[in-house]
Amino acid sequence: MIRIDKKLISASVACALGVTGFTQTAHAVEYDIYGKAEVQIAKTDNGTMRFAKEGTQIDAPFSRIGITGKHGLSDSLNVVFKYEVQVKGFENDDLGDPFRARNTYLGLSGSFGEVVVGRNDTRFKYSEGKIDNFNETQADIAQLLPGQARIGDTITYTSKSFAGAQLSLTYAPKDDRISGKDGFAATVMYGDRNLKNENYYLALSHVDSLNNITATRIAAAWLLDNLQLGAIIQRSETAELGDKSGNGYVLSASYKLDKWLPKVQFVRDESGIHHIGTKTGQQWTTGVDYLFDKQTTAYLFYTDLDLETKSDSSLALGLKYKF
Repeated sequence: MIRIDKKLISASVACALGVTGFTQTAHAVEYDIYGKAEVQIAKTDNGTMRFAKEGTQIDAPFSRIGITGKHGLSDSLNVVFKYEVQVKGFENDDLGDPFRARNTYLGLSGSFGEVVVGRNDTRFKYSEGKIDNFNETQADIAQLLPGQARIGDTITYTSKSFAGAQLSLTYAPKDDRISGKDGFAATVMYGDRNLKNENYYLALSHVDSLNNITATRIAAAWLLDNLQLGAIIQRSETAELGDKSGNGYVLSASYKLDKWLPKVQFVRDESGIHHIGTKTGQQWTTGVDYLFDKQTTAYLFYTDLDLETKSDSSLALGLKYKF
């Protein structure tokens, strides 16, 4: 068996991405290569869903690779960075465009918190935590719920945690916004959005004029033994004219049974922002994961989308590996 040094790979990829300064000094760089490889076979009725084509398709949903790290400038100040791209080379029709930009930024962290500049999930999107049981599939809450955006040319600030609470902000200059004015998102979180160190999570978030959306949401999740429950309540409207507006909801639940994780989710939006031509849309999804280990998951799910004047459904079988 050939064994490969992960740090050697990390250094090679970092050099390829233009990240230098890996010399061992008094304030050495800390970095890590990470990613997700995923393959999915899906049978979709008519291709109305945003993330699925009509018929039977083999896909690589949001597979990616990235490098993240920090370099100490002093005992209290660090440079932080992330370079991440979506890898679409699994698919035959993506040979000409195998990469797509994801979170990519550079910034500083210290006792004040962290400030980064570049492409990043808005803090409104970030507020969803782990509530979406079918994240990055055709059953993703972004199918219906507005505001799930990753935006370039932004400044993101994240504070330190104070008594379990944390503040995070996104700011985008007006020159880079669809609405033609400055945009921002602000989120206050309490608990643990990953439900690892605490068994609860609560967030209040607001976004204004980012991707022409103004919205406010409350997100909450709770873990009791093997049962996880999640919910989002959201009010959305288009930022410029307010010609589209309405409420949105997410309810999710999962229950771990040894290596099996059955789960269910319901999403409804009444704003008509993402589902053009209809005012109300809703989506039911049910499925089960099989957890081989912390990195490897096989899954099966069925999802049904109803947009009043049209509908769609999809059955998917997939394998996901995180590293």
